[in-house]
Amino acid sequence: MKIKMQYLRYISGAVSTASIAGLAAWPSANADAQTSALEEVIVTAQRRLESSQDTPVSITSLGADSIEKRSIKSFGDLIGDVPAVGGFEAPGSRGTVGINMRGVPGGSPANVSLDPAVAMYMDGVFIGKTAGSSLDVADIERIEILRGPQGTLYGRNSTAGAINLVTRRPTGEFGVRAKAGIGRFGERSYRGALDLPSIGIENQGLGQLRSSFAYQNRSRDGLYRNDSVGEPDFDEIDREAWRASLDWRLGDNFSASYIYDASRLDEHGALQQVVGFNPLDASGTPRIPALQAIQGGLEALSRVAGADPRIASELLPAFDNTISAYQAADRLGEGRRRHGQADNTPLTDSKNGGHALTLEWDAGELGALGDVTFKSISAHRKMKSYVFGDLEDFDTERANVWNDLTLLTLGSLYFGSGGASSPVVDRLWEGIDQIGAFHSNQDTTTRYDQLSQELQMIGTTENLDYTLGFYYFEDESRFRRNAVFAAPLSGLQRQNYDLETDAWSMYGQSTWRLPVLDHRLSLTTGLRYTEEKKSVFYNYLGTSSPFSPDFDPDDIRQVQPKLNRSEDFYNLSGTLTLAYAFTDDLNAFLRYATGYRSGGFNGELYDNAFNEEEIEQLEFGLKSEWWDRRLRVNASLYGYNVDDMQVSTISVNAQGSTSSSIRNAGKAKRWGGELEVLLAPVEDLLLGLNYAYISGDFDRYPPLLNPDGQGGFLEVPVLDKAKRSASPSNQVSLTADYTFARLPLGDITGFVQVNWQDEWYEVTLSTFTDSTGITSVLPHQRMDERTVVNARLNLEQVQWGNGVLSVGLWGKNLTDDDYPTYGINFGSLGLIAQQYAEPRTYGVDVTFEY
Repeated sequence: MKIKMQYLRYISGAVSTASIAGLAAWPSANADAQTSALEEVIVTAQRRLESSQDTPVSITSLGADSIEKRSIKSFGDLIGDVPAVGGFEAPGSRGTVGINMRGVPGGSPANVSLDPAVAMYMDGVFIGKTAGSSLDVADIERIEILRGPQGTLYGRNSTAGAINLVTRRPTGEFGVRAKAGIGRFGERSYRGALDLPSIGIENQGLGQLRSSFAYQNRSRDGLYRNDSVGEPDFDEIDREAWRASLDWRLGDNFSASYIYDASRLDEHGALQQVVGFNPLDASGTPRIPALQAIQGGLEALSRVAGADPRIASELLPAFDNTISAYQAADRLGEGRRRHGQADNTPLTDSKNGGHALTLEWDAGELGALGDVTFKSISAHRKMKSYVFGDLEDFDTERANVWNDLTLLTLGSLYFGSGGASSPVVDRLWEGIDQIGAFHSNQDTTTRYDQLSQELQMIGTTENLDYTLGFYYFEDESRFRRNAVFAAPLSGLQRQNYDLETDAWSMYGQSTWRLPVLDHRLSLTTGLRYTEEKKSVFYNYLGTSSPFSPDFDPDDIRQVQPKLNRSEDFYNLSGTLTLAYAFTDDLNAFLRYATGYRSGGFNGELYDNAFNEEEIEQLEFGLKSEWWDRRLRVNASLYGYNVDDMQVSTISVNAQGSTSSSIRNAGKAKRWGGELEVLLAPVEDLLLGLNYAYISGDFDRYPPLLNPDGQGGFLEVPVLDKAKRSASPSNQVSLTADYTFARLPLGDITGFVQVNWQDEWYEVTLSTFTDSTGITSVLPHQRMDERTVVNARLNLEQVQWGNGVLSVGLWGKNLTDDDYPTYGINFGSLGLIAQQYAEPRTYGVDVTFEY
């Protein structure tokens, strides 16, 4: 790929603009509101400890204090909180979050066929899939967000960036941290962490062993009432997380660290509100009037001699209830509701956990190699997730609201027979009796298992820092999908598939401080070579359609031949960065970087492969501190090209079955920038401003291929309809952190955060394929702009015996903004559904540390 001259013009223009404004590249959001100067932030973005301000990468680091004030408990909590980070939680699948960065889409997170675009790491271990990846993590110490391709040090699947989540390490001294809280809607939370005294003495005998343990639990009643009798309410919380950490220090130069973590989620998901309906056909026939017209015809047929009695006893009441429910949903339209209905409230039961062993040996001076450290990171992680329930808010079982495709089909059959029964009518009624006539129901089990091994050699000489590494990774996914849409028209379908990955890579990166200009000029170069093999096994089962003469709802058979596919992928990614320190407090860098996301196979589309994604980015950044380090102003401007960008699309067939699939979108050229300002104008006050901007959709997008009726295909252009998904063009975050008073009892502090972002599109493209094989594009769902205000008021540093007590009042979404977080157009199923964010919540918590 070639970076176009327009990006160079953007960069050069930004240099002059940023210089005039006194801006600088992306700094940390960490600072101490109770001192005049901003504290230095240490990060490990380049696999070594260094100041964030000296690291030539766009990075935000959130420390423990910032994480606490923002109530961040998982990767998903970063969405909308950190500028340039977007995404969404998969409908009906809790704890499964797709993260976008700088407009590079993470895709549909529940689709285990897809690898992430943002590499997620926990304590140095790469997390291979987004499914179930956003469960709570106990005792988080720091989060580092790296923007832009990180292909050299972080490898494949970091085309958008990388996120490092670091948990607390044992202190070696006895200590207790406990926190408990209550809130609106019955919210309850408990968290405890214990550090034990170290065992043994460093540099003597078997060395010293340090240990710590942490546990947290949070729960909340449902936010929205389920009016379906016997069904639990929508949008509850029930989560737990555990963590154990052991550090063994044999001497000054060797240490071993073992971490076990686990998370569990067992809760009911958000209300999937129906907010509108698609026309019945391409001519734009309104759905509800069409149902009313057919209902009138059936009423006449029901009075004809010899008419099937089921028309009057069962079908017409179903028409009445369905039309009434559709009219009510259409009348309410968009906007968060306080209650709804469902045959089955969406349920997610997920478990996630892993083991990580890190060995580190400081080999000391090794001649020309300099001061060298060797590190090994071995890890094994497992995840299991079960998802069940509706993706809309109609109740078939109790309220007798059927999907309109079944109603329309029965109406058409009765009109053809003059109201009399027939074998095909009887089979369709049998399907309704055996399966139901509901709109949607998920029934999916995902199992995931990964193993990784990384070896690093980290060295430092007088003018050179370098890192060499080898990485091995393998994983297995087992996906069993029994989702049914527009029952019983398509029968019961079972999409079973297995995926495997086997990958390895070698990499190296070095930073050379050039012996000119007083060593203020440095050059960073890096390369990474990757090989991997992807394979898939398809095993699609199901029942025949009610329209088949041999229809039997209990006869599960092979609907597609069993199929194995595999493919090998290769990639060479790299980076080249020129950085210059004008002063100790003003740094600039020009960074060129590439990245790679794995190709693979669509599990939810039979025998369907997609290519790898490659990105090339050019970025200019400034990092600066002013006014005796009481003002930090950082900025960056970037432009990137992506070839074969992997995008998730929603595909709907003639029976209403809805699947998420991965498609290569041709080429995208985008540009944007980020700005962060952190100011301590007076003692005890800290003000923050973050802004992110992204521009561009697609420059090339493959057309739809439709049959031309003569054995060929007709290309239908869709470039103008393909949109950048889940990434608003503008994001702004304002924060204020203030200590109001320092009293003998304790300190009174406050924190307020205002996050604003403009509207965005839910998915790149949604398509519908009718019974003749013709595919068309469905209208996009735009997610509204939003303003979210969160705040805390604390009484801190209260002496309680030998410990310290803090009491805090908190509130989230204080303006009660009713913004949607995602939407789906179900095509031929007729429905347009949205899920909404939490309403205003508030509560109190108490923290004790000893």
